[in-house]
Amino acid sequence: MYNPSQDLTTVQSILKSNTKILSLLDLVNAEPVTIAKRIIKRSQWNDLVSGDKRLCVYFLPARKVRNESFFEEILEIDCHVPATEDYKSWQIQEQVFKLLHKKKVNKRYLYAEPPLGELATMSGFFCCGTRFKFYRNI
Repeated sequence: MYNPSQDLTTVQSILKSNTKILSLLDLVNAEPVTIAKRIIKRSQWNDLVSGDKRLCVYFLPARKVRNESFFEEILEIDCHVPATEDYKSWQIQEQVFKLLHKKKVNKRYLYAEPPLGELATMSGFFCCGTRFKFYRNI
């Protein structure tokens, strides 16, 4: 079934419920609203100036596959942290991989793609990301 919003919400919930990720994002014992502001379902953000860490979960354009009944969805998860804490971004991505690779989410398995490495972000911050793919029928 085609329901990208539900897919994003499910992945966000998995990430928000992981104590190691919350610890690395400095969100242990944080209010649910604060957690939702820092583990977001979009790639755009404009408030990293305060030094907050951010985990962004969003879709990239889907890809066609040989079988016209299916298409390949691409889900990207980026982690933005202050540059002095770049190691935390890699640790978060390691945890994201453990939580999602080859795991069933909304009746579909997610598969990690090769690491994206360092990505562009605001000055004074560090970002790295991971992409996951899954197949959805039309």
